Amino acid sequence: MSRRTRGNDSSSVSGPNSALTEFLKEQGISAETIRQRHLARLRAETPDTAASEPETREASDEVEASEDELEIRIAARRKRRARGDAYTDSEDEDEYNSDEVAKKFGEVDQCVTCDKDFTLTVYSRYVENGYLCEKCNEKAKVKERNAKKNQLLARKKRQKLATALLDKQDLSRMPKLQDMCISLISEHIDQVEMLGDIGAINMSKISRILLKNRRLNDVTASLFLEPGLRELEFWDCSKVSSDALQRIPAFCPQLEKVTLSMCGQFHNANLQYFASNLRKLTHITLHGPFLISDVAWQEFFETVGSRLKGFHISNTHRFTSDSMITLLEHCPNLEELTLTRLDGLNSSEVYELIPHYLTKLRHLEISYPQNEDLITDDLLINILSINGEHIEFLNLDCCTALTDRFLTEGLRVFAPNLKSLSLKFLDQISDEGMIALFEQWDANPGLLSVNLQKCVNLTSAGLVFLLNHSGKTLVELNVNSVYGTEKLFFEDYLRSTALPLLTHLDIGFVRSVDDLVVEIIGNTCPKLALLEVYGNNRVTRKTRIREGLKLIGRQSDTI
Repeated sequence: MSRRTRGNDSSSVSGPNSALTEFLKEQGISAETIRQRHLARLRAETPDTAASEPETREASDEVEASEDELEIRIAARRKRRARGDAYTDSEDEDEYNSDEVAKKFGEVDQCVTCDKDFTLTVYSRYVENGYLCEKCNEKAKVKERNAKKNQLLARKKRQKLATALLDKQDLSRMPKLQDMCISLISEHIDQVEMLGDIGAINMSKISRILLKNRRLNDVTASLFLEPGLRELEFWDCSKVSSDALQRIPAFCPQLEKVTLSMCGQFHNANLQYFASNLRKLTHITLHGPFLISDVAWQEFFETVGSRLKGFHISNTHRFTSDSMITLLEHCPNLEELTLTRLDGLNSSEVYELIPHYLTKLRHLEISYPQNEDLITDDLLINILSINGEHIEFLNLDCCTALTDRFLTEGLRVFAPNLKSLSLKFLDQISDEGMIALFEQWDANPGLLSVNLQKCVNLTSAGLVFLLNHSGKTLVELNVNSVYGTEKLFFEDYLRSTALPLLTHLDIGFVRSVDDLVVEIIGNTCPKLALLEVYGNNRVTRKTRIREGLKLIGRQSDTI
């Protein structure tokens, strides 16, 4: 049935209030019906023939007054309904809570604000001490509108500050002129024809800002291409087409390092063009190149050969064991290797070939393997026995088959130059292993970065030996979700231990952390600039934060 046909039905619904109206009509209820019932009730309460003449006149006056009061109530309801306010009986009673107030409508009253006389109407505004005249009422409305506007502006300001805090920015300080120019360029990047000679660092900053804004596309990508460019970083290639990626080697033949993140449109022809035209390419980082086939990977490694020194790949299922074997056979000079989230690499025998082919590794990341049993203590000990002397960066996140044995027989024995260690989600690492690793580890001068997030078997005892060894050199420390960290560790040990270089600390979801702990950490770490406390609901708004320290994740800092 069409809407036009349905519209002729007497019981149809034609508006937001018509459903209730139709229901009341079917029940025989209307405003006039309610009014007549109320008047009938009043007449029934008045005496008939037995009443004297003065009493009859008084009852008649009462009925007339009641009729006037009812009309006033109905008019007030209509006014509220026109404003969109909800009606309740309590509001009606509050507004007309005395006969004295109701009888004043139509009479002259004095404004409680300006003391001027005015005539009361249904639209006169009643405040705490009396009524307002029309001019004062308008002024009151302006004040209310300004108050709501200020509340909205304050909310937007809080939201902006909270967003900046999550992005690890400080809006309380005046930004540098250089940063202001970079932000302005990034905001109007669609209108920029040429970036000019602004330096590699500033180019990288603009590229990262475009990543956040998802503004990198075929047009804006061409602004970064220069003939003499040595390094190129595109952190969001999701809107960059294959044709635009093909132009990179043509415009930048001197490239040595290339980083392409979210490069789902990077396919076989692009990879081969990079290999054949970038003759100086030594480092390549690709995140999400899921269109590259196994055969294309093998041809790429055969082409670049021994000049490849850094290879970082993640998030693709098409990099298989055959691709890995070709990499090992043709690229023996690799110094940096990252293999993360590669579901196609599912053979432990292939991982075991790494120490047989690669002997110069300084940077090694094997994280989030397809199966936890692929990465074992024996494998890591073998790799470290060959490359341990050179290893400076080691990331083994989510290799959950690793135990304390890898720490004691691998790192302690073969990694004297290790500076950065990440062991996220390694739930078999215990205090015994940490103590055996760091106690009197004189061969290693100290670590700069340690990530122990979700190492749930660790407690304060293991952290004590870590800080005894590397406390004076640590710059970044992550103990997020190390549940065994006790409050005494912060109150007693950390209060008396100096961490002079620590700038970033994550103690999220450590339940013992409270306002006092935050204050102790701020005093103990003079250079600490960023403290993350996500999930610690005992850190409140009352905590005292020293100047220069950003606190992120506090529950009271809501957007």
